[in-house]
Amino acid sequence: MTGAAGGAGEPLAGLLKAARSSPDGYRAAVRRVLEWLGGVVGGTAVLGGGAEAGLLKAVAGGNPRSAVVAEPGRHVRLLALGYERPHPVLVVTRPEPFDETAAAFTAHAATVLELLVRGGEAEAQRQRMTEAGAGVRLSVLQLLMGGEVALAQRTMAGLRPGLLDADRAVVLVLETSRAERQEVAGACEGLLAGRALVVRCPAEDGHVIVVAPHTGDGGAEAALRAFVAGRDGVFLGVSGRQPLSRVAAGYDDAVRSLAAARLMPGRVAGPATRVRLPDVLDAGAASAWAAGFLRPLGAVPAHDRYQLTATVRLGLEYTAVSAASLLGISRNTVRARMDRAAGLLGVDLGDVRDRAALDLALGWQEEAGDPGGAAPDLAALLAAGPVRAWARELLAPLGADERGLLRTLRAWVGENCAVEPAARRRGVHPRTVREHLRAAEGLLRRQLVAGGGGLYEVVLALAADPSEGRSGRSARVHRARVRGSCPATVHP
Repeated sequence: MTGAAGGAGEPLAGLLKAARSSPDGYRAAVRRVLEWLGGVVGGTAVLGGGAEAGLLKAVAGGNPRSAVVAEPGRHVRLLALGYERPHPVLVVTRPEPFDETAAAFTAHAATVLELLVRGGEAEAQRQRMTEAGAGVRLSVLQLLMGGEVALAQRTMAGLRPGLLDADRAVVLVLETSRAERQEVAGACEGLLAGRALVVRCPAEDGHVIVVAPHTGDGGAEAALRAFVAGRDGVFLGVSGRQPLSRVAAGYDDAVRSLAAARLMPGRVAGPATRVRLPDVLDAGAASAWAAGFLRPLGAVPAHDRYQLTATVRLGLEYTAVSAASLLGISRNTVRARMDRAAGLLGVDLGDVRDRAALDLALGWQEEAGDPGGAAPDLAALLAAGPVRAWARELLAPLGADERGLLRTLRAWVGENCAVEPAARRRGVHPRTVREHLRAAEGLLRRQLVAGGGGLYEVVLALAADPSEGRSGRSARVHRARVRGSCPATVHP
């Protein structure tokens, strides 16, 4: 930072004006003060330069805290500023010896610069503390995602004692622009006043994740709903109540709700916003099917099993890179766990129907009990009257569209979400398939092309809905896909 020679009309008033705070921060104020000082002494003023290296180093170390250099045509004063070592050093140079006025101006400027530097040091310290706190909160979230509840509670105790003592929590995900996320996260922290864990999502630049322990009053959720209502461009997805050991499931639920919120006027969605497949399945039969489907995971030790299923749940919804960021592990570890689970369960994670079935089974994991004998298969679950009625209602907006959106969607899913094969099956241009898919997303209020939970629910609805005939691959999916008693039969 330097200041060039020049005049100053009212010196001390000019100093106060130069030191005045402004939106460009304390560094800009320091630069203005240096410019003022260089002007009034008829020389230059800099921080950390313009003097012999050995002398500059000594003053920066505080021994001595000031020094002078007098040479023909060059006179220099060095003053150490601030308390942290090495000290910033004010170096003032002029061609003439320092008279009383120049010395006084230098002393005044040094006092102001010291205050600015101390303020900058304090701001830097606050920033470091803020970043450290954010790092701890992210670590706590990653521990919760991996099922390490006790360790997460111990870690959080140093930052916010008692926050994670509740048995259950609601997970909320806010979406905003990347540029506004920091401000939104800060607003959430202020609104919730320590009642929830607020974390900037490590996987999605525009997301803020909130884990709100369930206290019965719903205050955190109500505060965030009101915040979203009063701020354009922010969306909110809300999970159902989940045990702390299933925060990963709650996050998955919240993100699925967020996908719906993007398409709703109020920009907020939660589990109660729409009827979902688990709501209409026969609970006993579904839990028995899920237990049979997931039975091979019983060979994995309990701790490893939870890590495995938590990783798979996130891996079904996101890329390996995003899932790794949320869990605090490497993407290779994510892929290895996904491959291990697929091998144990006998599923093909490259097939959208297998992924949909696995996603549904994991959703019932908490309720799944030992089915004893043979478990029902998925086709039988989907053939139940309430499920078929749900599927017809879900898909009805597509069937009413004259463009044949439902036929396109069936063809696309039947071709494992590949556009060009679906276009050939439908006898249309691939661009038409893409346009139909975008239209279907709007009518269904679910993401399809990006994959994830919204797509899986639609895949299962297509298998359950008997309103259109099936042929070829999709028929085999409906008859035989994923039998709970024999997971190896998932491949067509």
